[in-house]
Order: sequence, then structure tokens, then C-alpha cells
Amino acid sequence: REIGRKQALFYFHPLSPGSAFFLPHGARIYNRLIEYLRAEYHSRGYEEVITPNIYNLHLWECSGHADHYKENMFLFQQDREVLGVKPMNCPAHCLIFA
Repeated sequence: REIGRKQALFYFHPLSPGSAFFLPHGARIYNRLIEYLRAEYHSRGYEEVITPNIYNLHLWECSGHADHYKENMFLFQQDREVLGVKPMNCPAHCLIFA
């Protein structure tokens, strides 16, 4: 965080806790890292998928992740469902590949 602040790469704002705002130089570095990862995926025969960021808590309960991570997850209620922002990709990928 200190280097990011000093080099004007990114900053954090209290209205979006834990989420980085990437400034122009930081966005260039971020995008280069993404380009590198995508090239590595391709060279190793992987295909990229993109999954949603919000799921019903039932997914995390079925996968067993809720038992370990629920207290640290961002959960909220919508109508009668408990939803959560995904803390990891693996359960979401199981919906695609299982």
C-alpha cells in the first residue's frame, strides 16, 4: 500500500473498503499483469472463463466453503435469499465444469 501510494499507482477510499482504485500508472501495470496471465493460460492450453461475483449462500454451503469462510464473507439479504460476494473462484468454476 505504501509503494502504491508513493508512486500514485492506486488508492483506497472509505466508501469502497478493500477495493483498489487504480490510477493510470497502476492500471497499466495491472493490465500488463493480466496480459501476462492470459498469455500463460494460452501457452499451457487453458481457456479463460468469467463467472459472476455474487452467489446464493447455498453454493458456499454445498461446497463446504461456508464452514471455513462465512464469517469473513460479505453477505447480504435480497428478498428471502442470503447472497454473498465470492471470496474465491473454485465453487463458481464447479458450476461450469462439474
